[in-house]
Amino acid sequence: MNVPESDILRYIGVKIPDESIVKKVAEATDAVLKVAEPKGVYKKFAYRNGVLTDINYRLQGTDIIKHLGNADEVVVMAVTLGLKVDIETARLNKISETRAFLFDAAASAAIEAFADEFTDGIAAEIGSPVGDRFSPGYGDLPISIQRDIQTMLSADTKIGLAVEKNHTLIPLKSITAIAPVGVKRCLHHDCKKCNKTDCAFRKE
Repeated sequence: MNVPESDILRYIGVKIPDESIVKKVAEATDAVLKVAEPKGVYKKFAYRNGVLTDINYRLQGTDIIKHLGNADEVVVMAVTLGLKVDIETARLNKISETRAFLFDAAASAAIEAFADEFTDGIAAEIGSPVGDRFSPGYGDLPISIQRDIQTMLSADTKIGLAVEKNHTLIPLKSITAIAPVGVKRCLHHDCKKCNKTDCAFRKE
């Protein structure tokens, strides 16, 4: 798994790092990769007008429907770095807030990197491009559908993904998402078209 240093720096709010920061970021990345156990699961569904027609499941909100566009099929996925990352974060929090902060940032970048790799792997497996992911909590897609995704993918048994009552995913470094099939993933995201205003990667 390739975890971009630039992504971690963005998470910690550093634009021009000195040698010390670069070294600490590298150490944090190595620490994450040492304990991470990345896993993913997905299913492909026929799609029409906001409905996963195979299972007659209607997606809530208008933003996800706009995102999926005219796709005839969608992929629903879940990925995680595993519980050992959460355990190590908790351990570091008792030792050093700085180390814990850097580790958490590296883990956040790592789960995004793994999600990208997993998405590309799905595309290769199904023989069709898979577009940008759209996760619960983005726009007006309610975060409450986390449990629905967990259920439709059997993600609890397949990758050990749990959903808390407040819809938080456990392990914490986990992602659920929906993506259109037949559309290439955009590698140069236009932040002006995204309404996730609290994103660490949002450009001014």
